[in-house]
Amino acid sequence: MYHCSEPWMSILSETLILPGKYNLPVTGRIVGKFEHGYFVMVNVGLQTLHGILYHAPQPSASSSIATQNNAMVPYVPQTQSRRRQRRHRNRDPDHPKPNRSAYNFFFAEKHAKLKVLYPNRERDFSKMIGEAWNQLTEEERKVYDEHGRRDKERYRREKQEYKERLKLAQTEVVRGKFTGISHPK
Repeated sequence: MYHCSEPWMSILSETLILPGKYNLPVTGRIVGKFEHGYFVMVNVGLQTLHGILYHAPQPSASSSIATQNNAMVPYVPQTQSRRRQRRHRNRDPDHPKPNRSAYNFFFAEKHAKLKVLYPNRERDFSKMIGEAWNQLTEEERKVYDEHGRRDKERYRREKQEYKERLKLAQTEVVRGKFTGISHPK
């Protein structure tokens, strides 16, 4: 709980009544803290206000910040967080799994072996595997290139089949709209 010198500015989890002709209930809470104050949210009646409650121990004349201790300053909360939000697409579960590269196959094989040999050194695996990939001869690399090529063909084939299934399903839906017949999914 934070107390300040003016009772109407106390940021508590209780309802206060502001003096005046409207007698509006006021509730507030601290939503964040920084070096010289707090980010606050105050509900006055049905309106929600955001602000900053400053406690400046040494106000300076050149500062553009309010010079009174514990002054309320308008605050607009950020609409986006600093971290980028990953967009989760509503991906069709029937969509074919994308193809893996030659390096992906090599990585998976080596990772499984290293995990057994060095169970507590997983942080070093990527570097170890990358170095091993760079040291492969052309003949050794051809094996993984072949795996990658076959997987690419698999993906192309499954993607084509998937597109055909979608096209067929869409034509059935369109036919059902025109004929009035609904097809079970």
